[in-house]
Amino acid sequence: MKPKQGYQEGGLLGDEKIVELYWQREERAIEATDRKYGKYLYTIAYHIVHDRLDSEECLNDTYLGTWNSIPPAKPTLLQVFVSKIMRNVAVNRFKSNTALKRIPSELTRSLEELDECMAYSPTPEEERVASETGRVISEYLRGLRDREAFAFICRYYYSDTVVDIASMLNVSRNTVFRDLAQIRNELKERLEKEGLWHE
Repeated sequence: MKPKQGYQEGGLLGDEKIVELYWQREERAIEATDRKYGKYLYTIAYHIVHDRLDSEECLNDTYLGTWNSIPPAKPTLLQVFVSKIMRNVAVNRFKSNTALKRIPSELTRSLEELDECMAYSPTPEEERVASETGRVISEYLRGLRDREAFAFICRYYYSDTVVDIASMLNVSRNTVFRDLAQIRNELKERLEKEGLWHE
């Protein structure tokens, strides 16, 4: 039996149909987004804020942000669209929690101690190096196979665990570890070649 039009296997609405619901300002869009991507979005939040209640609040804020963004946005890849919103929400929550001292950390304490005697403002050369580094990394990622690029972005942008990445890709953890190690080594070589990495 074929699923109803607009639905995928398991009764989940397709991205195009969900986006259409947002455009029609139907609140069912949020429910459909939650059914399809809720667990994934929660995982992104938890990997960043490390707190169950904060992760749930980030999830609600992400749905509100999505509701406020569609329209005018009309994303073709809804998962990527909502994941980006979630990451921004969770990073902001993490920064807020850190500023409020809700996340005790020797690292943050030690950096605060140094703040009293140091002021940092990047030089034009440092800004140039940062810009060039970003360009080289982007070019390198575009040359990777889909699986490797997916693993890299999940690990270093969304903070997914290796176990979660392996599950999403349907490969072993060792495969993900190996892929990420190879990517880091090749990226380091590329940066060294461009004069952007020094031991």
